[in-house]
Amino acid sequence: MNGSISRFIFFIFLLSFYGCKDASKERSMDFERSVPQQNNLFTIPQKVENDFLQKFPKLEMIKKEEYSNLFWDFYDRNMIPNECYTDINNDQILDYAVLIKDGNQLKLGIILSSHKDYSYWISPFSIENIKPEGVHFCVSVKPAGRTDIVKKVPESLVIKKNGFLIKNLEQDCFIFYETNKEIKMFKML
Repeated sequence: MNGSISRFIFFIFLLSFYGCKDASKERSMDFERSVPQQNNLFTIPQKVENDFLQKFPKLEMIKKEEYSNLFWDFYDRNMIPNECYTDINNDQILDYAVLIKDGNQLKLGIILSSHKDYSYWISPFSIENIKPEGVHFCVSVKPAGRTDIVKKVPESLVIKKNGFLIKNLEQDCFIFYETNKEIKMFKML
């Protein structure tokens, strides 16, 4: 009898965890579409891309065809390495990062969404000059947490919200994150 009571209590305990939902996944939105609805979308919405390019007509978005063969030795050809999205300012609306060309310079553009409007940030420096053999850099999401590096002296960065990570092939290079309504950069090389 005592064993069946223990099993019953354990079963009730398991059911209580099963009923819990992670509501944070349901709150992040791309205006009207929540993150779970976008799980199969790998690109930023076309309207967002068009608005960005219209606002900055001298800039071009990097295309998959512009990547070097060496890059594809490290990554799956089905991925889209030049854009990603996450909520970097904790307003529960998706923000976007895109690799862009400014002449022959590679830069990062960040599109911050807020209540059916956008604000834009473009890196004031070039990540690299685009080489004839192609682009080696990609952008991905950098989850909140601590990052430690050792250059001339050890440095650490703790971000409390997601950010964007720029990689050169598989080498982490830069973290871009938002704090106090300002985009900051942490250089890792």
